[in-house]
Amino acid sequence: MDTQEPVGAALDEEPEDRLGMTDEEWERFQAYTRGYGDQDENGVDLSLLRENLRLTPTERILKLQRALRLQWEIRRARSAAGLRNPAGRP
Repeated sequence: MDTQEPVGAALDEEPEDRLGMTDEEWERFQAYTRGYGDQDENGVDLSLLRENLRLTPTERILKLQRALRLQWEIRRARSAAGLRNPAGRP
């Protein structure tokens, strides 16, 4: 008896989304993104989630405020240099 897969079985599988990358680019991307913390099946870095969950709510807010201050400083510096951001907003 033949034990091959049914002809339509391969059609049921979703193709891997390679973000429009060539095989070579995809391999480099995979090598670059693997090994950075504990990742789930979607590549989400679980170690960063765990790190943030160890913080108290107040510590998380302070961390966010530092990041926002940095973002505003970058915007001010970019504006002072006469540059626009990639999205085209001032």
